[in-house]
Amino acid sequence: MIGVVAKCYHVGMTVNMHIRNLDEPTHRELVRRADAAGMSLRSYVIEVLHRHAALPTVDGWLDEVRADPPLPSSGPDSVTLVEEGRRDSDVA
Repeated sequence: MIGVVAKCYHVGMTVNMHIRNLDEPTHRELVRRADAAGMSLRSYVIEVLHRHAALPTVDGWLDEVRADPPLPSSGPDSVTLVEEGRRDSDVA
């Protein structure tokens, strides 16, 4: 259904969005942050949504990380580093 709705909009077209049942503490915090940024609540929420939408999804990010080649390591492995760190903290 989302794909059908998305086809009804042209690229660059703005869409109105109404948020219902937003709890009061969240609303107050958004208003506080908008005020601190010198923005209207509307502008602040749009900016937050733009930044969030620009981030990759967790699955997308994991796919990118998995596609990267492993980094070469000439030092000790993570298990050794943790064991050494624990020994050092026990001595202190």
